[in-house]
Amino acid sequence: MVNLARQLRVHWRSPRLWMRLAIGFGALVFIMAAVVVLAVAQFRALGKHGEQMMRQDLQHMLQVQTIDRHVQGHGNAMARLLTSPRSERELIYPDVDAEYAAIEGLIAELAEQRTDPTSSRLLKAVADKGGQYREVFGDIVTEIESGEPDKARAMVNGPGQVAIKALLDASLALQAHAQTALDVRQADIRAQIARSEWLLAVLAMAALALSVGLAWRTTRSVTQPLARVEQAAARIADGDYAVRVEMRSGDELDRVAKAMNSLAAAVAAREVEIENVAYVDRLTGLPNRSQLRRLASGADIGRAVVMLIDVARLRMVNEVLGFETGDALLSQMAERLGAVLAREGEQLDDLTLARMHGGVFAMLSLCSGAAAMERLRDTLDAVATSPLVCGGHAVDIELVYGLADTSQTPGLGIDGLLQRAESALGDAKRQRKRWAWFVPTDDALRTQQLGLLSRLRHAAAAGELEMWLQPKQSIHDGRLLGMEALVRWRHPQRGYMSPAEFIPYAEKTGHIGVVTTAMIDAALRTLAAWARDGRDLSIAVNVSALDLRDDHLVEQLRQLALRHGAPLERLRLEITESTVMDDAEHVLPVLHALRALGVQLSLDDFGTGYSSLAYLRRLPVSELKIDRSFVADADLTPGARALLKTIVDLGHSLGMAVTAEGVERAEELALLASLGCDVAQGYLIARPMSPADAARYVATRLPAAPQLLTT
Repeated sequence: MVNLARQLRVHWRSPRLWMRLAIGFGALVFIMAAVVVLAVAQFRALGKHGEQMMRQDLQHMLQVQTIDRHVQGHGNAMARLLTSPRSERELIYPDVDAEYAAIEGLIAELAEQRTDPTSSRLLKAVADKGGQYREVFGDIVTEIESGEPDKARAMVNGPGQVAIKALLDASLALQAHAQTALDVRQADIRAQIARSEWLLAVLAMAALALSVGLAWRTTRSVTQPLARVEQAAARIADGDYAVRVEMRSGDELDRVAKAMNSLAAAVAAREVEIENVAYVDRLTGLPNRSQLRRLASGADIGRAVVMLIDVARLRMVNEVLGFETGDALLSQMAERLGAVLAREGEQLDDLTLARMHGGVFAMLSLCSGAAAMERLRDTLDAVATSPLVCGGHAVDIELVYGLADTSQTPGLGIDGLLQRAESALGDAKRQRKRWAWFVPTDDALRTQQLGLLSRLRHAAAAGELEMWLQPKQSIHDGRLLGMEALVRWRHPQRGYMSPAEFIPYAEKTGHIGVVTTAMIDAALRTLAAWARDGRDLSIAVNVSALDLRDDHLVEQLRQLALRHGAPLERLRLEITESTVMDDAEHVLPVLHALRALGVQLSLDDFGTGYSSLAYLRRLPVSELKIDRSFVADADLTPGARALLKTIVDLGHSLGMAVTAEGVERAEELALLASLGCDVAQGYLIARPMSPADAARYVATRLPAAPQLLTT
């Protein structure tokens, strides 16, 4: 047993949980089986004792009682012999003999049974008393048969009664002894039952104690590690991926803990990967827009300043030199900006550099102020705009900045600040500036402008967009050559609206195509009427970059010309330098397709952008329009006069007619004539006219012509 207990302790300490459970529950099953076996053995023993008691002791008791009954029966038979006549005695003798024979038979049977010494002694006394009674019985019978009934009766009442009493006393003594033996047997059985009950109770309590111990030990060995695993899982769920569950048991729970640790490590690695994907720009390694918002969320941005930095002409680099070159350009640009950030970080607090989208970077300072950010912009202009070598190509760098701060709106969040900086960047591009600060506008005005844009399509369909015309005339002979179409919105409630009130926002929101289509339709309708009346005049319509990116523009022009019967060679579309330069590879095929239809093309606002002469040479334009900024007061400054002459000569050298815009003084017109400029347009010639006024103006300049334009 000691060795068995020692082996059980050794196996209980086994690192395998299943082995501990098997040993524990095996021991419990063993004890329960022992209880069952013991109970069966006890029940069998009790059954054996009961059977012995029923077969021996109780039978012995009954036999002794039967002797007593037969003795009494023999005495009754003897009494009948004394009072019966001879004829009846012959019938009584068999009963007397039978009773005595039964007594002798029972004594013989009891003598044959294995009994204790006391029973044997008492049985011998019964047999002796029975023999004595038999002798007295013989003498009594002899006297009866001798005809001496008085003597027989005296013998019955004398020696007979003594012999019968002695026999009955011996029988009762034997019966008392048998009863005592039976009581002893019953007491033994009861004692054995009590011992069995006690032993079974002890075994049951042992089984119960073992069950409780096993349950407690097993539960403790499982719940405590599981509690640590549960706590670790809760910490992992809260984002603490450094937590580890330490176990050295080597069992299944240890493997669960190791799996939990592996899971935490894997989740931590995946979290880092997701973090990089969600918050880090893969190309430059800089924070992205989401990370910038994340860094600024919850921070005090009462003095925050955002500067968006746009790498100009990135699309051209991608289209001409390839996306790999464009990516290399952005990577090197990020390194340059990061180097400037590292140097300026000592003076600017909380300065963060991020990449937003495309070629746009952002610098966020939470507390440095607007003046410090402007100094940083100057530093960037001086350091970060030198040419870069990407893929073997030297690329000139031009940066455009959009800045916004929270000085005018203290409660503005980071999203609103970025939105304002984006708006300022767009304004800088449209105004052809290097940088621009966000200028707040009236919210009511902004809402009003958005309402106008939502009605713009209805206005075009209802004829509210009118084509006003400004004349263009030859500088050499003053002949009317054509008109430039200028849109005016005849609003039902607000009256005539200037293009400045809705055109910039239409371009921003992509609604400019509605205006362009309305103007081209009106121009073609007017050109068709002029052609029917023999008037050789052209109409110029301004088109935007969005219009030229519309793949349906060429076919739309052709269909409108067919519908109105208009000569497309008298339609002139005016484009700007920036329209071409921003998306040259897409715009140039469209321009050539328009030129193939017969449409004339003019390069508007020449000199205000950053034209490449190589692209200028590729443009299928027939007219170059000089911006008003080069014409105004050019007669007063030699340098301005020389620059104006250079532009005129450049246009002529490229085979283009040269038109000067914004001519307002006679001196300016005289200078243009002396420089060889071809066409003049401006307030000196005529102001923009409504459709009815334009019809009268054409009729005046070209007599006999009827009113041509329907309002």
